Amino acid sequence: MRRIAERAAAETDLGGRRARVTHGTATVRGRGAEVSVDVRLPYPAVLGEAGERVRSRTADRVAELSGLTVRAATVRVQSLSADRAAPRPSPAHPGSPPRGRARRPWSARRVPAALVALVGAAACAALLYDVLSVHLADRRPAGPRTGAVDWLATHGPGDTGVVAGGAVAAVLGAWLLCLALTPGLRGVLPMSPVPGQPGQRAVLERAAAAELVRDAASAVPGVTRVRVRCRRRRVRVRARLSFGDRPATRAALRTTTAATLSTLGLSRRLGARVTLRPAPHWRPPGTEPTAGPPVSAPKSPPTSAHRPPPADRPPSARAPGAGETVPGPGAQGSDS
Repeated sequence: MRRIAERAAAETDLGGRRARVTHGTATVRGRGAEVSVDVRLPYPAVLGEAGERVRSRTADRVAELSGLTVRAATVRVQSLSADRAAPRPSPAHPGSPPRGRARRPWSARRVPAALVALVGAAACAALLYDVLSVHLADRRPAGPRTGAVDWLATHGPGDTGVVAGGAVAAVLGAWLLCLALTPGLRGVLPMSPVPGQPGQRAVLERAAAAELVRDAASAVPGVTRVRVRCRRRRVRVRARLSFGDRPATRAALRTTTAATLSTLGLSRRLGARVTLRPAPHWRPPGTEPTAGPPVSAPKSPPTSAHRPPPADRPPSARAPGAGETVPGPGAQGSDS
């Protein structure tokens, strides 16, 4: 809300000139909002008319873009600036791309800064309390402070504890210097500046870029199970081929990936690395599926004349030979 209000105030047209916003605040309570901006108006200007234009523009744009009700919009004029009378510089050719390359925005690193400030403030507060209690209340120094002084008086640079403490302090210092000198925000990619508006900066999250490439690659015929990993300078695409010609599908996948990356509007175009692996059931076009091992027909059992009787069958249960008759059910126990 604060950024919307600041941007709206900076876009107010004051007869071909614009105001400079130095600070802004916003408070949201339920469906209502209260905004306030500090501006520097171009000189010369009628303060009442110029201030009312900035205030109405800020209130209208905040309500339009946020959908909230602006209950109060305050504009405080800090000063009048004569150097803002000049219009914004425009490019030499409207269709020419902007010069230079956009850089990643600098990360504020609020969490590391807050942790360092909290630890330092706690240590300084404890030491100050101990010193004041000794000098003002005539108390004995705290045990940790006297113990630390005694330990430091009896240990030199060659001791293991001193070397270990120095190494830890050096590593922490190098880490803090690295955080202070590097921009951070590794999860975003800078986009190209808008022609004619050099003050605008935009970034695209790497996860969003990977999602766009994944959606485009999934639309290629025959491609399934697409996985995309977006880095700062390269996009890695891994996909499975279920059907179709493998070289043609790989070429289509590379073309689609390159076309998608070119439409993202990034200041530095990302490279693409495409890997296409066939699925286990994939077969080249025009080939029949591989048949399984031949199944042999079951052999017919031998006839009774050539099949010997089993060893565990009694002689009376053997199969009848030529010229013999088989006794019926009613002839059991009698001679046939």
